[in-house]
Amino acid sequence: MILNQFEFSNQLANFFNDWKRLEQQQQDVVQEQLSFEENLGRFLKDWRKVFINDRQLARFFDQYQSDEVQAPILAAQQQGLAVNVWQTAGLKNDEVRHSKVLKWFLDCRGDHGQGNAILLHLLKELPLLKKYQPKRYFTTEECCPLGNQESRVDIEIDADEFLLFIEIKINATEGKDQLQRYIDIAQAKAKKRDWLVVYLTRDGKLPEKYKFYQEQKRLIGLSWKKLAEIFYEHVNENDDVNSRSVWLVKQFADHIKNFN
Repeated sequence: MILNQFEFSNQLANFFNDWKRLEQQQQDVVQEQLSFEENLGRFLKDWRKVFINDRQLARFFDQYQSDEVQAPILAAQQQGLAVNVWQTAGLKNDEVRHSKVLKWFLDCRGDHGQGNAILLHLLKELPLLKKYQPKRYFTTEECCPLGNQESRVDIEIDADEFLLFIEIKINATEGKDQLQRYIDIAQAKAKKRDWLVVYLTRDGKLPEKYKFYQEQKRLIGLSWKKLAEIFYEHVNENDDVNSRSVWLVKQFADHIKNFN
C-alpha cells in the first residue's frame, strides 16, 4: 500500500513533537540534579511512550530514494541551488573573514551591485540613524579612525550625515575598555554629526557598564541572528529571483543565522 502523504506528515510531526517533549523533560531532570543512572532510567522510561510506526517510516525512506523524488533534488544540485559559497569558502567562525564579507555587502561601491540597499535595511534597525538614507559614503575595514593603532575598528561607515562603527565578535569577548575607546573615538571624529557604535555578537547583548550609552542610543547591541533577518528582508524585497548578488545575500544570511 502506498503511504498517504498527509497521514505520514502527521505521523512525522507527532514523532518530533514527542522527541522535543522528551528533550525538555531531560532538561528538567538535569535541573533536579539527578544522578546519571536516574537520568538514564528516566529517559528510557519516557522513550517507550513515543509511538513510532516503523513500517510507515521505512516506506517514507524507500520513497525518498526513488527516482521520482530524487530527480528534482538532483536537478537543483546541478544548478548550484544547494551550495552555500560562504560555508564552502571556509568562513567558519573567523571574525576577520566575516568582517570582510559584511563590509563588502554594506559598501555602496561594492561590485555586488546592490548599492546602498543593504545598509539602508540595517539603518532602519538603528533608532538614531534610521532617518538617514545616504547614497554615497565611505566604508572601511580594520581602520584606525584617529590614527591610534591600538584601536582598530572592524567596520567604519563614514557618511556626510553620520558616523557608524561596527565591532564584530563571534567567539571572542570585548577587550579591555574596547567599546569605551570606540565610543570616545566616534564622538571625537563625528564632531557635529550623529554617531553610533554597533556591537555585533552572538546574543546581541551589551556589557552592563555601558548602560548609559545604550539608553542614549549611542551604543547598540546586535545579534548575528538579527543581522540575518535584516539580510532576508533585503532578499524578500528584491523581485529579481535570478540575481546572483541577491542569491549571495541569502546564502550569507543562511550562514550567519545560527551564530547564537
